[in-house]
Amino acid sequence: MTGRRPGNDYRLAVPRNADPKHGRWILPLIILAMIVLTITFVNSLEPAESEAGTTTTLPPPVTTTTTTLPIDVAAFLVTLEVYETQVNAFLGDIQGINTDWESDQIVFDEARASFEAVRTNIVLWENEVAAATDVPPALAEGHVQLVLEVEELAPRVEDIILGLEAPDDGSLRRAAIIDFEDQIDAILDAIDNLRALAEETGGIGDTTSTTTEGDGGEEPTTIITTSTTEGTNA
Repeated sequence: MTGRRPGNDYRLAVPRNADPKHGRWILPLIILAMIVLTITFVNSLEPAESEAGTTTTLPPPVTTTTTTLPIDVAAFLVTLEVYETQVNAFLGDIQGINTDWESDQIVFDEARASFEAVRTNIVLWENEVAAATDVPPALAEGHVQLVLEVEELAPRVEDIILGLEAPDDGSLRRAAIIDFEDQIDAILDAIDNLRALAEETGGIGDTTSTTTEGDGGEEPTTIITTSTTEGTNA
């Protein structure tokens, strides 16, 4: 006999669960596993290669050079600019008249009258150049050479007129045009020579001041500033 009372269920004693919340340790374990995996993944990465360095090339420094010229020399340089403009204008006039004649846009009398008008203007300009009073002493010799070249220009126009009047196929006139153009080049060369002589009269320095004195003082000067680049590219 077991001593069990009738009507009572017999059950074995089952120990109670000390932690009824079964999943509360799962979340910390998952987080810990994620941290470990992240650290492992980061450590497994190779160091990123550094990007190739870029080289910046700076422009070379600019050096400013000042050239000091006497006032009269600087003023005569302006006169030379006027001379050059006038010479090129004469060249354009002669070439334009010749082109009009070649293309039958003007008749014989118009062509001859136009050439003669240019020749007259050249003679007047020749006298102006020869009588110039603003020539600095340092440029006197170069000016004489310019005058000699200018004196040869009007006779070249006379040759063109004779070629126009010649009973040929125009060869004399065309040859005279070429001679005229060559003489224009000679005059322009003489002007460039005067410019070079003018630059030689000035001194090169690092300052930009202008020196002017009163009566009996130092000769007034003017300054021309030019910029040059020095240095090498990297």
